[in-house]
Amino acid sequence: MSKQFRLPRPAVASRLKRAGPIAAVLMAALVLVPAASSTSNYTDPTGDSGKAGDITGVTVSGDKGSGQLVVRVSGTNLATSDDNVLFVDIDSDANPLTGNILDGGADYSFMVGGHSYGFAHWTGATWADTASLSVTVAGGAGQIIISVNKSEIGNPSDLNVTASTMSLPDFSFDSAPDDGAYNYSFDANGPQIDSVDVQTTPSTGPKAGKSFAILPTALHLPPDGRKSTAPIAPESYSCTAKLGAKALRGSGTGGCTFAIPKKKKKAKAKTLSVQLTVNYQGTAKVVPLTFKVR
Repeated sequence: MSKQFRLPRPAVASRLKRAGPIAAVLMAALVLVPAASSTSNYTDPTGDSGKAGDITGVTVSGDKGSGQLVVRVSGTNLATSDDNVLFVDIDSDANPLTGNILDGGADYSFMVGGHSYGFAHWTGATWADTASLSVTVAGGAGQIIISVNKSEIGNPSDLNVTASTMSLPDFSFDSAPDDGAYNYSFDANGPQIDSVDVQTTPSTGPKAGKSFAILPTALHLPPDGRKSTAPIAPESYSCTAKLGAKALRGSGTGGCTFAIPKKKKKAKAKTLSVQLTVNYQGTAKVVPLTFKVR
């Protein structure tokens, strides 16, 4: 809930007046979802919005072939009037230090009111209306769906998305996420996982006749302006392994604990090759790991 809003009340109202109508029927939005899309689903706490709309979830979908991006914002009391608005901001280069740095580095912004919406880009000094040939906005108080082609938001392969609501009479608001932004990569079909931190037990590596375990402890995504230093953990993970040329069966969580054979001629000085797969919000990343058995 630390979002800093860049538009005072008159500016919001003026932009909504210039915008096009918003579809009133949620069923119409079903045509916006790309047929071959991948989806990332994020949840947001309830009851933290005051009089503004309460965001409970954000879903980001994309289709690499067509370049269409779809953002679904779910909740209650969303964009019910031009005094109770919803913002969806896109940081098209996934860099919070460019674009509007007071708004998480946003380069493009959608503003949705009760019967209208606006689409703007950051000029370096202010928000200005932008082309919207591919933009469609639809939904109701329980869900707003925004569709835009990436050609109209800087043609990114990797981007950050945030959603927020605001009640203009009292300036109460809700932000999703509460810290940072949601990342989406067309190439990764979900968040872009740049690297993975891995912990092994024992830390010195596998030893003949002993158990050896692998644990992914943190995922590193593109910068998103997060203030928290808490690591991003994978939602699930799994391992496959070979000792030399022979497959080695794992046990425990994800099959990532291995019993190294006792006989030294079977294990010592051989290479343990592990394929670690981590999963997070629709993205699967394979991390190859190699260890020498002592």
